[in-house]
Amino acid sequence: MANLTEFFTELNTDAKLLETYKKDPEGAMKNYGLSENEIKAVLSGDAKAVSALAGDIEMKAFLLISNHTK
Repeated sequence: MANLTEFFTELNTDAKLLETYKKDPEGAMKNYGLSENEIKAVLSGDAKAVSALAGDIEMKAFLLISNHTK
């Protein structure tokens, strides 16, 4: 199973994945293999939940992704 940190890293390096994510975030995360808990945390914008699941205390990857799509 993929993990959230790998997904964020991949979004930063794979333009096709990023375009898919912009169009359908939930679908892109499901196709990547993220768990329902990870998907819900990202979609909710709950920084504490995402940080706990990703292990990214500073939330650098999540902030980049969430701010990019707004």
